[in-house]
Amino acid sequence: MTDATATSDVLRPPEGFEPYPAISPFMTLLGPLWARQEAEGGISVGLWIQNRHLNHQQAVHGGMVASLADNAMGYQAARACGGSVATVHLCVDYMARVMQGSWLEVCSRIDRRGKKLLFSACTGMVDQQPVFRASAVFAAIGR
Repeated sequence: MTDATATSDVLRPPEGFEPYPAISPFMTLLGPLWARQEAEGGISVGLWIQNRHLNHQQAVHGGMVASLADNAMGYQAARACGGSVATVHLCVDYMARVMQGSWLEVCSRIDRRGKKLLFSACTGMVDQQPVFRASAVFAAIGR
C-alpha cells in the first residue's frame, strides 16, 4: 500500500469514526486521524498506518505512537478540564509491532482528576489486540 492509497477514500475508518480535526500543524503531519466518542466521555482516536509512520524496521515509529497517545489523552484531558492542558509526564509501554496497513485505535480514559493535575491512560489496539499502553499526567494551563 502506498501513502496515496492510504489517504484516498479507499480506506475508510471503522463505523462510528468521524474526521478528527488536527489542532496543530504537527498533528496534521500524523493524519488523517479519525475519532469516535465513547461511553462516559471517553474518546478513541484511530488512523491507518502508512509508510511515513514507519521506522527503519518497517514497523510504526515509537515517536508516532507516543504522539498519538499524548494527543488522544490530551484531548480528553482538555475537555474534562474545560480548557488547555500541558503534558507533565508521559509514559509509553510498547507491547507489539504495528505494521503498515494496520488500523491503529487508541482508547483513552481519565483515571483521576485533582485540583491542578489530571491523570489519564490509554491503550493502543490493532485487530482488538493491545499493542501499547500509555499513561500521562496533565496540568491545566492559562487559568
